[in-house]
Amino acid sequence: MDKGLKAFLAVARGGSITAAASTIHLAQSSVTKRIATLEADLGTALFHRDRRGMSLTEAGEKFFLRAKRIEREYHDGLEEIAVISSAGLSKLKIGAGPVFHLNWVAGLFVDLLQQYPDLKLDLKTEHRESMGKLLRFGEIDVYLGILAKDEIDSSISTRHVTRVEHGIVLRKDDPVSQTDTINPADLAGYRWVSFTIDPVTEQRIEQYTLPKGSKQTLIDIRTTSLATGVRLVKTGHFVMSAPLQLADVVEKEGLVIRPVLHRMHPRDAGVHVRKSSLGYGAIKTVISYFDRIRVQN
Repeated sequence: MDKGLKAFLAVARGGSITAAASTIHLAQSSVTKRIATLEADLGTALFHRDRRGMSLTEAGEKFFLRAKRIEREYHDGLEEIAVISSAGLSKLKIGAGPVFHLNWVAGLFVDLLQQYPDLKLDLKTEHRESMGKLLRFGEIDVYLGILAKDEIDSSISTRHVTRVEHGIVLRKDDPVSQTDTINPADLAGYRWVSFTIDPVTEQRIEQYTLPKGSKQTLIDIRTTSLATGVRLVKTGHFVMSAPLQLADVVEKEGLVIRPVLHRMHPRDAGVHVRKSSLGYGAIKTVISYFDRIRVQN
């Protein structure tokens, strides 16, 4: 990719020459020179400069949109050429939501290594940045789970696998757990654990349990560790929101999971990959594996 374009994107995202230089591993003077050359070629300033850093001008904002498209096309082109010129990936980087990594990823990895014994596998289950962004920019090759619509663009191919709905995890001996569905209003006085970063589910639970118009948060503990949530529920002082599709995992821990009265809104979850990588044998194996899962569901 053009060196000036690469420097421009790094400064636009980092907000300063210093941050950009660190990101693309160049001296600050080199980044400054590339930005100056690019601005001279375009005949306009792309950045406002002040003591706090650098921000995009109106022209810079418009150029940033185009530059991101060029960057994506460049990465897609590299992947398409790699499919032609090599047998496949040496490492497959997978991101996965809890329903996928707790139920199916182990079986997927067995399938992959049977077909590609030398393939290295890297699994991310949570990340501070959106998984959609990591997928679009090549930080991961596959995402298994739920992506919001604004995380998916025309470069992403999606195949539906299942619908994920959250319920409530309780102890088996809890009186509230004896019914087929749980009315969250019956859980007043409990402390809440939220398993996974899931603002949609949190909002729905709070809608059921907090007074209308309340700005409080119901959740006492947020964790991405199912084991931690399970231990807290076992004490009898906590309840936890978790996907109903984790029922087998929850029941092995001696707990139960029940749907919520009036039900949580189920959301589509599936396999998300860049269209440019669809030719890879390893990607085809991932899609084929979850096509079988989808048939079973």
